[in-house]
Amino acid sequence: MTEWLHATDRQGRFVKTEERVALLAEIRDHSRRHGDAHLAVPVVHIILLTTSGMIRLVQRGDKPENPFMWDKAVGGHVVCPQTELTRQVFDDNARKEMHEEIGIEQIIIANDGLDYQRQLHSGQYDPNQWAVIRPIDYDPWQGSLSRVRQGEPWLKRHNVMVYVGVFDGPFRFLDGEALNHRLITRAELMDELLANPWNYADGARIFMQKYYHLLR
Repeated sequence: MTEWLHATDRQGRFVKTEERVALLAEIRDHSRRHGDAHLAVPVVHIILLTTSGMIRLVQRGDKPENPFMWDKAVGGHVVCPQTELTRQVFDDNARKEMHEEIGIEQIIIANDGLDYQRQLHSGQYDPNQWAVIRPIDYDPWQGSLSRVRQGEPWLKRHNVMVYVGVFDGPFRFLDGEALNHRLITRAELMDELLANPWNYADGARIFMQKYYHLLR
């Protein structure tokens, strides 16, 4: 089935909609020629921890970008018919990606930090069954280095909504996007990123640099 993606500019404004493979190839080729992408692709990134504060990493599958590298729990392109990227659009895609990539079906998305704390401490949701997440950042022009099997790495731009949350239950890899899972402390991950950076997708470096203080 053909997947159509939107492209946006550095302010997050809609530019065009194009078939996924063709759009990403255009952005990649421009980035390699000019040293930066000219368009961003809307995405969701979800960082998950256990209730004890361990970061949950997944190993990416045999994918065109960053194959077999360790990365955040969930990431995916935003797919929607409308060109206006509202908070609801990002939330809907976050739910979809969490279900498709790691098999979580019961998800609470808090409105903000206060609502997140209220949901976590309400006692209504078993963390082995329910994931509770909240948005922590929106960046219409986040850059990350994309590595591929052949050819030079290239700078990709994301129009990204970033979420962080808690889930203690098992991951179920349903669509081949991820292969494996492990737990790691913040300090251990920071050491690993310095010692073995090529084992990790660039997204792991970014979330550790930008959101380290929130990963607890």
